[in-house]
Amino acid sequence: MTGEIIKIFRRFLIISIIQILILKYINIAWDGEVYIRLFIYPLFIMLIPINIPRTLIILLAFGFGLLIDMFYDTPGLHTFAFVFIAWSRKLILKLLEPIEGYKIDSSLTMYNFGFTWFLSYSSILLLINIFLYFLFEAFAFQYIPDVLIKTILSFILSELLIILYAVILNPK
Repeated sequence: MTGEIIKIFRRFLIISIIQILILKYINIAWDGEVYIRLFIYPLFIMLIPINIPRTLIILLAFGFGLLIDMFYDTPGLHTFAFVFIAWSRKLILKLLEPIEGYKIDSSLTMYNFGFTWFLSYSSILLLINIFLYFLFEAFAFQYIPDVLIKTILSFILSELLIILYAVILNPK
């Protein structure tokens, strides 16, 4: 268990550094409006092993979301979206459960479950996270078309980054 905690903490540090020191400054805008933001931090919750209790996962998401919000100066936006995907993670895992089931101590990585499964899993959670972030950033239904455009554009590039991270670092 100590080895697993060290892996989770190391992953937290790597993802935090990438998100806060690099991706925060990469925004693509036109007409004064930011349309693409890159998010890799949802990967932290995505890769936590199945045997970690849901309550602990939600608490980790809350703390990490607050950290991201502090650096982005977005009070509660990242935290809300991140806690929501931490809560819904169990439902998504049930939806995507392989025929042979999950091994209780497995990390939810591309290495353990294959590219197609990982792509589906990460896409669903990332899409939810990004949509909720932009929806609450706009905080008005009149901006739904802008929210959808921002969500789709940010999702495509963020998912590519997540896949790149999973392939290069191959977290086992």
